[in-house]
Order: sequence, then C-alpha cells, then structure tokens
Amino acid sequence: MLQDETSDHLRRLRDELRNAGIRGLVVPSTDEYLSEFPQPFARRLRWATGFCGSTGVAVVLHDCAALFVDGRYHAQARSESGPAGFEVLDLTPDALSDWLAPRMNGSEQIALDTSLQSYPEVRRFLSAMGREGISIASLSQNPIDRVWGADRPKPSMSRIVAYAEQFAGLSAREKIRRACDWMRKERYDCYLLADPEDVAWLLNVRTDDSKSFSSGGWHVLPICLSRAIVEATGAVDWFVDSSRLEPALVERLGSQVACVPPTEFERSLEKRFHGKSVCANLQRTPHRFAVAAEQAGTIADAPEVTRWRWRKHPAEIACAREGHFRDGQAVIRFIVWLKDQVQREVRITEIEAARKLTELREELEGFRGPSMPVMSSSGASGAIPHYIPGDHSNRVINEHPIYWVDSGAQFYGCSTDNTVCIAVGKPESSHILAHTQVLKGFIALASVKFPAGISSSQLDTVARQHLWSEGMDYGHGTGHGVGSFMNIHEGPFITKNSAHPMVAPLEEGMIVSNEPAYYEDGNFGVRIESHLTVVRSSVAGFLEFETISRLPIDPELVDASRLTPVEKSWLADYHAHVWEGYKNCLDEITARWLQGVATRYRQTASS
Repeated sequence: MLQDETSDHLRRLRDELRNAGIRGLVVPSTDEYLSEFPQPFARRLRWATGFCGSTGVAVVLHDCAALFVDGRYHAQARSESGPAGFEVLDLTPDALSDWLAPRMNGSEQIALDTSLQSYPEVRRFLSAMGREGISIASLSQNPIDRVWGADRPKPSMSRIVAYAEQFAGLSAREKIRRACDWMRKERYDCYLLADPEDVAWLLNVRTDDSKSFSSGGWHVLPICLSRAIVEATGAVDWFVDSSRLEPALVERLGSQVACVPPTEFERSLEKRFHGKSVCANLQRTPHRFAVAAEQAGTIADAPEVTRWRWRKHPAEIACAREGHFRDGQAVIRFIVWLKDQVQREVRITEIEAARKLTELREELEGFRGPSMPVMSSSGASGAIPHYIPGDHSNRVINEHPIYWVDSGAQFYGCSTDNTVCIAVGKPESSHILAHTQVLKGFIALASVKFPAGISSSQLDTVARQHLWSEGMDYGHGTGHGVGSFMNIHEGPFITKNSAHPMVAPLEEGMIVSNEPAYYEDGNFGVRIESHLTVVRSSVAGFLEFETISRLPIDPELVDASRLTPVEKSWLADYHAHVWEGYKNCLDEITARWLQGVATRYRQTASS
C-alpha cells in the first residue's frame, strides 16, 4: 500500500472517530474469527496502517498513532507504516496500556471491537485501562468498516468440500463422539468452537481458498469461516452458509450436523447457553461471544479439541511425509536453477525467483496452492524475517552473495513450510559464521532427546545456544506447530516466551518447525527451516524428533572447522538420505548437484 493511500485512510478514520466523540481506536490484525491470516475483506490493520505483516495491533488517536509488532516485523513495520506517522514498538502484554496511559485523560474514550480479540486479551486490556482510569467506548459497528467503502473486498464464497478420511485419519463422526465422551466425563453441556480451524478439523471440511491469494500479500487458508456448537448429546449446530456446501458433504453430514445461518450465531447464544455449562478454547474465542455465554450460563477454558488437532493421526503423518517429499523436488530444482542463472550472469530479481519456485510447485502432482506467499529475500531484504518482495522492494539477487527463500505448498493431507539459504556468490566470513551457528542450532534441535511432557518453550534454548556463544540471536520463535492441509502456524510454539498462549507440552504425533536464524539489520539474514514430527525415543519416558522435510543445506555456507564430529556425521547421514530419496526423480543436472552436496558432506565427516 502506498504511503499516500495509508495517510488518506488514516485521515478518514480519524474524522470518523472525532464525529463519534471517540479519542482513539485499537486495530488488531485479526478478524471476527481471530484468524492469523484474515481474508482480504477483514484486513483492517493493513487498511489503516499499510503494514502487510501477518500479526500486529495498532492504536490510532486523533494526533498520534502506534503500531505494535513482534521481532519478526520491526524493520518491515518501520518501512511500511513509519512514513505515515506510526511509531513502531515491540508487542508485549502491557505495551498498549503503557503507550496509551500518558496520552489519554479521564474524559476521553478509547474504542475496542471486542469481537476481534480473545476473551483473555480483552480482559487484560480492560483491567489495564481501568487501572489507568481510561474508559472504553462500546461499539455497535467497527469505525473502519464504516469508512472502508466500496473498495472493500468481498468474502470468499468458494465451495466447502468434504475432506477425505484417508487424509484426516478419523471420520467426523468419530471425532464428534470423542468430544462428547470428554464433555460428559467433565460434565459440560456444550462445547463452543469459535475457531474455524477447530471446526474444519472436527467436521473434516476444507475449501479451495488456498489457490487464491494476492501477490505480495498474505494468503487465504483452505478452510471456511464458520463456528460450531457441539452438545454433549452428540448434536452439532454448524453456523455456515449451507449454499456453499457440495452435495456430497451435505449427504455425509447427515442429521447429526445441522447447518444454521451464520447470522443466527450471536443472537442465539443466550438462548442456547441459558443455564448451561459451556466450555471453549478461550484463547481462540472472541471476547464478545465468550461474555454472551458467560452471562447466559457458565463458561470454562478447555482447549481439548485444539490440542487433539495438534496431535496428528498416523495417517496425517504419513501424508506429511509424502507431501514434503513432493515439495522437496520443486525446491531442489529451484536451488539448482537459481545457482545456474546467477553463474551465467542472468539478472534475477526476488520476484522472478519467487515466480519460478511457484511454477515448479505448480508442476507437482496434487498441488493445491501455496501455504504462504513466497518470502524471497536477497541481501538486506533477508534481514527482515517475513519480507515479501513487491512494488516497494525487489532486489536483484545477483548483487549479493546471500539469498534465502521461505515458502510452502498445500497438498491434501499436508501443509509445507520450509526455508533454504543459498550462496549465489562468494559469501563473506560473517555470512558463513552466522549460517554455521544457525546450522549447529538446527542440528541440535533436530537431534535432541527430551522427557515426555516437557513444555515446548523449554527446547528453545537448544537451538539458540550456538548463536548466543557468538553474541547472536533472533527475534522470533524457533518453531511452531503445523496443520494438515490447513494453517502452517498452529501450536505448540517453541519460543523463549514461556508465557506465550501457544506454548504446550510436546507430545508424540505433533509436527513442528525447526527454524533458527540470524539477521543483521540492513545487511543480510540467514535461516534454515524444516519440519519435525515428535516420535517415541528408544530411551524410556523420552521423546525425540524425526525430520520429515528433506532439503539440502548449502555447503558453501558452512565452516566445517566449527562442526563437531557428531554434527559432521549428522550432516553426512542427512544428505545421504536426501540423495537416496531423490536420485531417481530429478533431471541429470539437478541430480548431479545434489549428489555432489551429499558427497562433500560425507568427505567432511570422514576427514
């Protein structure tokens, strides 16, 4: 979004706030379903600030504004929103209230749309504002929705289809029965599923929305925006537009699942929950709806369905292995293509590279669209963890020796998300040092054994330790859970923030990413990312990881003298496995390059 356009949006929003007698507005990146990646019609934060990242929250006052983002997005936010007058600050639990307190007085109100933030988030904010004597304005309609106008995109109306049991592992009926058995045991009457990802998992439904995404912007997940209420008796009300359902899905759902118009959801909560004991994942339930349930009956925090979704069925893990194998073919072909183009001095931009990788993925059998936009990053662009090239920036890859690309694909049964870092020229010693320390952390996490039940946050240090030894670090988490033909970001998170709501014990069957990194602002960045599944260890009571995405690590960026014999052996075994898996399905030039990489690591291990 251009600066002039953002400034115009900001001016119109402030006029609306003044007319309503409101001092300011809190603008989160989420929608009414608390989506991490909202559809374009609900990207209010992007409309108001010009910020294109996936996560953040802004506060707009009459005379000043601030944008709060995590460490992934500091540089990007300064570039995209700073020129329009937004102060960019770190997103911490008390950041908003700390910034607002000295800028508000007791006679002024700050507006908050409680349908866009979770029950605990809003409660913390209201408590902090109360301590500061700041009053909250009640909203009947979001001010941004009133001023967005005719340019606002329309919601997706794609078909909602049945997701086959061969990919899901269990039928919807079996999943519903499990939820009802658990509710009866815990003495709950109803389960409120406000997260569309939980609903998609429970009912085994998906869409083709992953095939639709705007270039340079965040994607749309292959799930429909819907909610559900599950009764302990087994009856399910699914709040969804029934006209979008394919006939086969309607037949499969049968009488157990009743389709109810989404417009009936909020107005029916009081009646449905009157005197009832309700449970919900409150971290994924908008405050507005949780309060309605609380006022009608009682509501308790119970993220059971979410946690079941995080633990993959063996069929889902088998599909993930197959999906990553397919996806790896496209990524390896891309690596060799890019190295060849640069070596022949063909000018390649970040956007051209991203397009080429997308084209190679489109050739794959079963490709259902991207799981994310391609983060194609050269040189200083690579210092921005979630950089996406576009009109604002599109570097020539040939002009810097370091390039990394973070990308992924959707397949039935699998969502991939991987990062490869490539030397396209002669890397400097600082590049090799950073990449080698990242690699050591990557190997350490992939190899670690840990007690069953350990918190995911406790493994974060395993991947950072080698960077810390050189005074280096990175501002994002080390890993996250990954969905099955769904969102590439789910729980549990591997992060040094032990209070993060997505931190949870690691359990057998979970799939998580392994992505240590290093970024030198304005210069370069390096990241390596693969997916791991949690498996039982040979040591009683312990778990470990199996790496299920197999992508080569560029030896041109590795200082072997910094590797231990165990690390060298791991690299040799890893690349031997990569080579054996792909040697019969690559063209001659690509296969020769991959074999050379495997040979080089084997020689390093034996020297």
